[in-house]
Amino acid sequence: MRPATPSPNCGKPKGRRTDLHLKRLEIFGFKSFGERIGLDFVPGVTAVVGPNGSGKSNVTDAIRWVLGEQSAKTLRGGKMEDVIFSGSESRKPLNFAEVTLILDNSDGRVPLDFQEISVSRRVFRSGDSEYQINRQACRLRDITDLFMDSGLGKEAFSVISQGRVDEILNSKPEDRRSIFEEAAGVLKYKQRRRKAEHKLFETEDNLNRVLDILHELEGRLEPLRIQASAAEDFLAMSGELKTAEIALIAHDLEENRNAREVVRKKHDAAAEKERQASAEAESRDAVLAGLRSEAAALADELDGLHKELAEAVAGTEKWEGRRLVMQERRTNAVRQLERLRADLSEAEAAILSTTGKQAEAERLAAEKKEALSETRKEIRRLQDVAGRPLGETEKRIDELKSVYIERLSEEAAVNNELKHLRMQIDQQKESAERNRSRAEETAGELDKVRRELRRAEEAAGNLQKRLTEAERLDSEREEAERKLAGELADKQEQLYKAYSLQEKLKGRKEALLAMEAEHAGFHTGVKEVLRAAEKGRLQGIEGAVAKLLDVRPEFAKAIETALGGGMQHIVTASESDARRAIAHLKESRKGRATFLPLPVMKPRQVDAQTLARVNGHGEYKGTGDSVVSADSRYSVIVRNLLGNVIIAATLKGANEIAKMAGYRYRVVTLDGDVVNAGGSMTGGGSDRNNPIFMRKAELESVSADLVRLEGSIGNAEQAVRQLKLDKQELSGLRGSAQKQLADLRKEGQAANEQLAELKSAERRLSDRAALFTDEEQGTAGMAGGLSKRLDAAGSRKERLTAELKEISDEIEKLGELYEQGRNERDRMMDRLGELRSEAAVLAEQAAQAAAASDTLQTELRSLGLRAGRLNEEIGWLEGDGSDGLGPEEIEQELAGWKKRRKEAEQAVAGAVNRRAALEGRINLEQTRYKQASAAQAEHARISRETELRAGRLDYEFETLSETLIESYGLEEAPAAEFPFPEGLDAESARRKVRLLKQSIDELGPVNTGAIDEFAAVSERHQFLSDQRSDLLEAKETLEETIGEMDAEVTERFGSTFHAVNRQFGIVFRELFGGGRTELVLTNPDDLLTTGIDIVACPPGKKLQNLSLLSGGERALTAIALLFAILKVRPVPFCVLDEVEAALDEANVLRYSNYLKKFSDETQFIVITHRKGTMEGADVLYGITMQESGISKPVSVKLTEGDGVEYEEPVPAGGAG
Repeated sequence: MRPATPSPNCGKPKGRRTDLHLKRLEIFGFKSFGERIGLDFVPGVTAVVGPNGSGKSNVTDAIRWVLGEQSAKTLRGGKMEDVIFSGSESRKPLNFAEVTLILDNSDGRVPLDFQEISVSRRVFRSGDSEYQINRQACRLRDITDLFMDSGLGKEAFSVISQGRVDEILNSKPEDRRSIFEEAAGVLKYKQRRRKAEHKLFETEDNLNRVLDILHELEGRLEPLRIQASAAEDFLAMSGELKTAEIALIAHDLEENRNAREVVRKKHDAAAEKERQASAEAESRDAVLAGLRSEAAALADELDGLHKELAEAVAGTEKWEGRRLVMQERRTNAVRQLERLRADLSEAEAAILSTTGKQAEAERLAAEKKEALSETRKEIRRLQDVAGRPLGETEKRIDELKSVYIERLSEEAAVNNELKHLRMQIDQQKESAERNRSRAEETAGELDKVRRELRRAEEAAGNLQKRLTEAERLDSEREEAERKLAGELADKQEQLYKAYSLQEKLKGRKEALLAMEAEHAGFHTGVKEVLRAAEKGRLQGIEGAVAKLLDVRPEFAKAIETALGGGMQHIVTASESDARRAIAHLKESRKGRATFLPLPVMKPRQVDAQTLARVNGHGEYKGTGDSVVSADSRYSVIVRNLLGNVIIAATLKGANEIAKMAGYRYRVVTLDGDVVNAGGSMTGGGSDRNNPIFMRKAELESVSADLVRLEGSIGNAEQAVRQLKLDKQELSGLRGSAQKQLADLRKEGQAANEQLAELKSAERRLSDRAALFTDEEQGTAGMAGGLSKRLDAAGSRKERLTAELKEISDEIEKLGELYEQGRNERDRMMDRLGELRSEAAVLAEQAAQAAAASDTLQTELRSLGLRAGRLNEEIGWLEGDGSDGLGPEEIEQELAGWKKRRKEAEQAVAGAVNRRAALEGRINLEQTRYKQASAAQAEHARISRETELRAGRLDYEFETLSETLIESYGLEEAPAAEFPFPEGLDAESARRKVRLLKQSIDELGPVNTGAIDEFAAVSERHQFLSDQRSDLLEAKETLEETIGEMDAEVTERFGSTFHAVNRQFGIVFRELFGGGRTELVLTNPDDLLTTGIDIVACPPGKKLQNLSLLSGGERALTAIALLFAILKVRPVPFCVLDEVEAALDEANVLRYSNYLKKFSDETQFIVITHRKGTMEGADVLYGITMQESGISKPVSVKLTEGDGVEYEEPVPAGGAG
């Protein structure tokens, strides 16, 4: 660009400053700058000019934006994305805008170790933003921290627009003070004060919440303490009851065992007597059977006697007839005699022949037996000889082999030892040589390392001095950061406690939900049915009554009392569903339950007349079914259980209502007292809810507590985040010192590591040198010892070789003897086999001969019998053929038969007499048999009775065992392991159990969870009490902090106000060529809120308020005030955006001259279209829109009059 030349000051500035100033501005895609441009700046005054609408003020917006401006409205837009180039007729919109500000930091005013600093900001249409310092990504906060106390930033006076002048001119006195607050640098204090006030508000809010919670907890503590005390009593009595009941069950089980033992003994005795009686009956029955057999035999005998008598009669008749046929028989007998004699001769010849054969067979059998006996004797002899072991020889050979193997092992070990010793000797020689060489090398390395160590120690000492000084400076800065960290730690601790409480509440909520899921509080049988229904094993289970009802909290106690055990009842869809559930309980033996089948349940209600009478009573609260809610399907259940129950407010009112109802219905009070039907009353001091109902209320309470706690945690998290941001801000101040300290520490660490390494190397080399020397000395001693061991091993080897030779020779000799003995034994074994075969053959032959002899003997006996019969027949025939009887004999025979007849008759009479006696004995034995059978029946009865008694005792035993398992989870309980409590026996224990059960019943429903709840609430109460103390302390601290900041703001604002007031008068006189002005506080007594008025007296006029001056005078006065503020709070550079627009030419000239004078202290970039300002500029830039919608820098020159001529565009990197 070629700058305009009318002003003699145009061109390169002379004698300017080289401290912090704006060096270059790069813009791309920001507002109307659709192309990348670059503007270079130098100390002095740079003017940016251009026609209206050309986009020259966008340069101001670009600088303001890159310095951190976050308000789109301040940048003349609706939202931040509006700053992105939106396109033109010929250009497409861009997706992002980027501005880079490059500063000359040669004087190090900005705390970065760079002479040139670039700050970049980029925004995308997605709304995302990027920030960079020297092309490294950072945060907006980092940029703000970087320019802190440097005079730059969006809140500083580095950018002054026409709006700032209007703000001075048109603001109220109270609003005008904000300009002075910026100048005084108290905005950060006010911001911190606002944060402190916000924290104070949050602290007070948290304190109020804590106080509310404490008030709520204090109202719960005493009831919970009472509930917990009762629960502890309940648990203690339950423990005593459990101990006593287990002891009683154990005692009853023991008594049952003893009783069963007695009954078993009685049963066994009765069974034994029954067996004996049965045996006696059987014995009598056997005697009876014998007698009956004897009677039968006697009857048979009597029959025989009768037959014999008949035979005697027949014989008499027979013998009389035989005399008639005797002669005829004699004639036939002669022929038969001849035939029989011939048969007898043949039989006798056969007998002689058979007798000879039998004798020969017996002789042959005897010979075979003798030969067999001899053979067996020889077999036994050979077995004795062959069975004799070669024991001594085998034993000696085995012993010698064992010794031989041992000697071989010893020889192998000696050989290995010899080989190892020779290797060790060779290694010792090599090691000695290596150690000498290493010792020489190590000595040289050690000298070198020691020289380097001395140099390193000297360098480390110097570095340590520098590090100590740097650490001292850092510790001072660290102390301030530590205080803030302490506050952050306290806040975090509070937050962690809140997290801990939140986890406890979540855990309690989960526990309550788990109890709901596990059906805690229900009886075992109810739980089993509900679980089976959940798992699909039972159908038609609607749920337990307690889970189907919703009860308002104020009626919980009344409904709990009214329902009693009915809360545990289970509602089913049908009777069959209930039957299946009962069958399931019986099968699983998991307890009992009561079921309410929906179809058969009948509603109960208070009759209309009674309701009409009690409805007007002041304490009547309704019927039981009217104060609960449930699904319409269960309305019949609700009316059945609660329809005839009346709810009253107090016990007195219940008495009155019960009387009005004629004592026909139960009346329950809100506290759980009852006036029963009939007039009896039940009540007491229990104020607990059933755990099943309490779970719902507690679950709602815990959920509400969690919601409140999450709000508190959110506030605490916000406080912690703010403290972290403050801590990060403070940490940034330590950046450069920390970097230097880190570098020094790195150098120190490197030096220390080098020093440690050198010292370690020195120690290592010294140790190595000593080691090599020791090893060299030790090698000689080891070599001598190894040589001695080698000689000794050689001697042992020679001895072992000789012993092995001797043992081998002896084994060989014994082996030959053993082989000879074994051959002889083999020959004997062969002969033994032959003899055994011969013995088997002889045994077979002997058996055959004996069998033949037996056959012949049988045949001989048969022939003898036949011969005897033939001889008898021949003898008979050789008689007279009439059985040897003649007529006289026949007569004698006949007389004999008559005698037999008489004897038979006498025998029959005797038998009849014996039969009568036998029948008497039978009758006696039958009586004895009946007595034995009766005794058997009696003992059988006793046996059955004892068996039934044993069965009942077994059932009692099973019942006690089931009670033990179901109630206490014990498989068995030996009485010795579960004795009665001291001072109790069975009866007193039973009385104590009754009393304990009565006491527990009198407690009513007990909330055992109250113990843990009381502990938790007490712990929470203590925690919140501590929180209250912490919050009160934090509140006091914040109030003190706010007071300190107010004092700081007052001091800074006051000093800045007076300084600006002085400079304002000076600058006013220079700009106006005289006159005077003054800043006036509207409320001097309160510098925190006071407004500021401006009174001025231009030359030739009287002192008057700013609002009474002319427009030009007012504008120049405002500019004078701004310059005065810049005098008091200088900035590295200042952008003035058409602040002189309202001035006339004369005042523009004064303004321009003052800029030139002031530019020795501050770099100015002015956005202007006034020629007088242009003429006073050192550098000119032109901004035009040669292409519609696209702003570009161009070269300019001033023309005669007020004209400006815009020439060719400036390249992106060009400077004016």
